[in-house]
Amino acid sequence: MLLRDSLKALLSRLAGVRGRSYWRVVPLRRLKFLFLAVFGLVGMVGCLLDVLALGSKPFVEVFGWTLFTGIMAVVYLIFALRTPRLLLIAIGLHFLLSIPVARLLHYLTADSVAPPVDVGVRFAAGLSLLLSLLACLFFLLFFYREGRHSIRLQTELSLAHGIQHTLVPAIERKSSAWEVYGVSLPSEKVGGDLVDIVPEGDCSALAYVADISGHGLPAGILMGMFKTAARTCLVERPPLSAFLDRINRVLPEVKEPAMYATCACVRLLNDPIDGACHVEFAIAGHPPILYYSASRGTVLQLAEGAAALGLLPSPEFITQKLDARSGDVLLVPTDGVMEVMDAKEQEFGVKRLESLLAEHHDRPLKAIAASIFESTASWGRQIDDQTLLLVRFTAPA
Repeated sequence: MLLRDSLKALLSRLAGVRGRSYWRVVPLRRLKFLFLAVFGLVGMVGCLLDVLALGSKPFVEVFGWTLFTGIMAVVYLIFALRTPRLLLIAIGLHFLLSIPVARLLHYLTADSVAPPVDVGVRFAAGLSLLLSLLACLFFLLFFYREGRHSIRLQTELSLAHGIQHTLVPAIERKSSAWEVYGVSLPSEKVGGDLVDIVPEGDCSALAYVADISGHGLPAGILMGMFKTAARTCLVERPPLSAFLDRINRVLPEVKEPAMYATCACVRLLNDPIDGACHVEFAIAGHPPILYYSASRGTVLQLAEGAAALGLLPSPEFITQKLDARSGDVLLVPTDGVMEVMDAKEQEFGVKRLESLLAEHHDRPLKAIAASIFESTASWGRQIDDQTLLLVRFTAPA
């Protein structure tokens, strides 16, 4: 049962779109059973040549060609998996080495007497059968071990996806002066994108987007810690600079040294007198916030900010302000949206995102997000979490 499950998991993985990258990055030591299987399978050529010669070759020569053909098969496989463009080098190496190997075997068997026909054929056939059985055994061991490894990865991905779905639900909120929609679309490789909004009373709120570096379960766990720390910190309604500073102080204690987080936060403040909405925002290592101005009909990039969180002890976090007018739209993306690559390895880019925002600014926020995801999906394969926070202002400044 476990072998069957392992085979299914491995074959599913190898058949996926990431098959090529799997062969390029898997450690060679994990392929030792595959190499032994290929050695046994192709090494039979030396035995079969002796069978065709009716067992007339000396035993030493049969062993020698079996060893040489098996080793060269492994060399071909390594080149094909890691550097297929250099496969011609392996072919040239094969021909160059075959000449001295042939001379060496001829020297070693110069005084040897050929075995009787029936003995030679039985020896070659028996060695072929042994090599074929060993090849089958090593293939099964390879599929079993790699399948178990794939099952563990799938279990980790399922757990991390579960964390994401629990901690990062789609958010929809409205007030008299603004409406907010946030959504995160996980990739196959689980990352740590986070979108959240915390009401602060009087129709005011703080919304933020964070992106934890890396993928897999560590990023998912750190993302959960980030949300917990953020929610705890925002109970006191601190200034945005203080909010980012506190997160920056907490992260180094709970993360791996190479990990960090980017963040863009937006505070929506309703004016109780005229009902207008004043906006404060701050950026820490995050892609720019895109701001569609209805009065100008253009999209601006709000990009000034500090370094990512968790890297430097006390960077200066800058808070900026703007007065939003009715019809203005803010878009806060993560880099997984802009970094989608097409077949020519060209990024989707921020300019295309600006064009989509300008084109669809008057549609419902959920529809704007859907059109962006559709555009990136048609552009290329998603390789990272894609997260969007959209804010539309509905009251005049």
